[in-house]
Amino acid sequence: MINVYQVKIIKSFNETKFRKDSRVKDFFHTFLAQNLQIYTNIEDQKYAKNTIVVYKIFDICIICIKGGVLVNQEYCQFKKGVIDHMAVYTDESMSDSAISQLLRGSSTLKIDKSNCYDNPDAKVVFSEKGFLFQAKFSNCESKFDDTMTMFALSLAYREKMEYYLNLTSSIVDKENYHDVIDVKKDFYTFNLKYFFSNPVHYNYQQKHTIWKIIFQYYDILEQHQELKIQIENLVDILYIDQNQEEEKIEKIKEDKRKKIEMFFLIIGGFVTLASLISAYKDAMELFG
Repeated sequence: MINVYQVKIIKSFNETKFRKDSRVKDFFHTFLAQNLQIYTNIEDQKYAKNTIVVYKIFDICIICIKGGVLVNQEYCQFKKGVIDHMAVYTDESMSDSAISQLLRGSSTLKIDKSNCYDNPDAKVVFSEKGFLFQAKFSNCESKFDDTMTMFALSLAYREKMEYYLNLTSSIVDKENYHDVIDVKKDFYTFNLKYFFSNPVHYNYQQKHTIWKIIFQYYDILEQHQELKIQIENLVDILYIDQNQEEEKIEKIKEDKRKKIEMFFLIIGGFVTLASLISAYKDAMELFG
């Protein structure tokens, strides 16, 4: 059995068509778990139950659709230009070449410790397009669901980094550096609330290890550090801009002060000259 799911970031979804899962993913750190919401579609004439799953993480929505199912705008609003990912669940034994062919469409995917978790109960392989979960024993569906949740979180992290990078780039293009303070504040607030190098509690060892592979394979920390440096550089530009403005203001004030001083010097010169002329006239009258 092989089940293929389409995974992608969406704009929004119609909550009336879904039922919220009351279970909390308690393997995540508490605050992140509390802010992760999972919705499954309500069974109707169009879709069977659990055909569509939506993960809402902070302000980002990610949809997981069972293979071969088309979802219309009555259920969700799709974003243009979003990369499609896939999640594959199988209980069949597959060679690395077959896994590569399924995930990449060729035999070029190198499968090693950098992108693969291989255990007696399950094998998980990641690629740029998504991941494959191979169950070696029965009843691994819940582990696949948890891996899908972690993958959704990685997509949300990457989407958030992309959002901030685009935001900082637009600030540079518009040279509106004063907005960067708000961006920096928002970014650091996001970090404190949601960003963890490993959000999985250590006692969930299998999930903890799988997340480490996800985090490293998709270069999430590298993207985060690049973004942090870019924001700090923008702050430096803002300070330079502010200092230049202050220097301009000080120069204008100094020029104005010099003009006033020169004005009073000229006035003083005229007063002195007038006094000398008056004194000269008085002297001429007195001794003339």
